[in-house]
Amino acid sequence: MSFDGGSSLTVLRLCCSFNLQPEYSGFRSRLEQFLPLLNRSTLPITDDEAIDTVLEVLQAEVEKHKDRDEDTVDEAGQPQAPMDNVDNALKILVHNATEEFEEFGFIPRDVYDGVIKLHQTRDRHAVALRDLNYTELPRFVQTFWMSRGPEFPEGVVVVFPRPSTYLGSFDHWAIDFKSIRIARKMVESLLLQEEEHLRELYEDFYRDTDGFNLARWVFEAIVHRMFSDGLKSGPTPRTVPMVPNGCDPLIFSTDPSSSTPDTSLSSFWQPRTGTRTVTRVDFTDRQLDGVTLDNDKYYIPTVDTHPFFDSFTIDMDPRAVVISVFRITISPRNEGPAEGYLQIHKIMRRVRELLEEADCNATVKVTYVLVCPDDGCQYQWRMPVGWNEDTETDDHRGGGSCILVPLPESSRYVFPAKLNHGWM
Repeated sequence: MSFDGGSSLTVLRLCCSFNLQPEYSGFRSRLEQFLPLLNRSTLPITDDEAIDTVLEVLQAEVEKHKDRDEDTVDEAGQPQAPMDNVDNALKILVHNATEEFEEFGFIPRDVYDGVIKLHQTRDRHAVALRDLNYTELPRFVQTFWMSRGPEFPEGVVVVFPRPSTYLGSFDHWAIDFKSIRIARKMVESLLLQEEEHLRELYEDFYRDTDGFNLARWVFEAIVHRMFSDGLKSGPTPRTVPMVPNGCDPLIFSTDPSSSTPDTSLSSFWQPRTGTRTVTRVDFTDRQLDGVTLDNDKYYIPTVDTHPFFDSFTIDMDPRAVVISVFRITISPRNEGPAEGYLQIHKIMRRVRELLEEADCNATVKVTYVLVCPDDGCQYQWRMPVGWNEDTETDDHRGGGSCILVPLPESSRYVFPAKLNHGWM
C-alpha cells in the first residue's frame, strides 16, 4: 500500500505479525534486558550492535516526547517516557521504521529488517536509491500496465491498487516511492537536475494514471528550485488570496463560493525575488540554530513525515518579521497534523530570541501559502484542530494565499487520478 496517509491500522497489523519472524523471540528478550538503560544521560554500549541501534532510536523518541510534553511529569517529577515496557517499545520501533526515523514504508519485510537490522536495511535502500536512473523511471511507469514490472526498481518504489474514481469502471494500479524518506532523497537529487528536465519529468508522471503519485514529488522539487532561485527559473507564477471559511476546522480555499468567507484572514502574499540559500532545519534541535533573521534563506525541514508544511521563509523589515509557511501540493484538498503548530511555535520563539538579541521590537507574523499547479483546479487547505488554541504567546494564526505555478499545457487536464485524491 502507499505510505501516504500513515495508516495506523497497517502499523497495528505489522506489530501483530512481528512475532512471527524467526528473529523475534531472541530480539525481544535482549531488548527487554537493556530497556531500563533508557533515560540516562549517556547510553551505555552493549555487545549487541542491533540493540545499541534500537536503544538510540528509542532514546530519540524519549527526547522528542520531552519536547512535546515538557509539562507532563510522572510521580517522581520526571517527564513520562513514551514506552514503559517492551511491548510499547516494539510498537514504537515498528512505527518509526515505517514513518518517522528510517521511513522504510509499510512493506513487512522492510519494516522488520528496519527494526532488527537497521544499518543493513538503511544501506540497502541507500544503494537502491543511488543506483536509480531517473531517466528510466518514466519508461517503467509507461510500460508497467503491459509488462507488470520486469524492470521493477526494487527498494525504491511500491505498486498498490487504487480504487476507481468512476462507478462501474476497473480499479487501477498506482506507483509511488516506497517511503517518505526515499521520496525526500529523490527530491534532493532532483534539485540538481536542469529545470527543463524537471518539467518534462513532471509531465511524464502527471499524464500517466499509474505514476500520478510520483508527479507530486517532482513538483515539490520544481517549487524548491523556484523559490531558491528567486522566481528566476521557469514561467512567473501568480498569487491569489485564499479565502477562509468561518467554521472549525478552518479551511482556506481558492474558491470563495465554497464557504462563507472570513475576509479578515485572506491575504495576498508577495514573494521576494532575490535568490535564497537552501537551508535544512532539524526540528529536533531545540534552539533551531540554523534559523536566522536573514532574508536570503529558504528553509526545508529535515524531518517531515506527513508534514503540515514543506518549507518556510523568514522576511524581516523594521516593523515586522513575516514567517511564510509553504505547503507544496498537486492535490486539490490538503491538511496536516496538529504537530505542525508546535513547529511554527518553535520558529516564532527562535525569531523572538533573535529580535531580543538585536534589540528590535518588530512584531512576528505567520502567513500560510499553498503552492499548486496552475491547472484550473480549486484548491483547499484545511487547518488541523487547534487553530485557535495556544495563541496567547505564539499566535500562529495568519492569512492564506495560493501560488499557482504555470506548467506545460498538456498538464492542465485534470486526470481522474487527481480527482481521486482526498485530504493529503
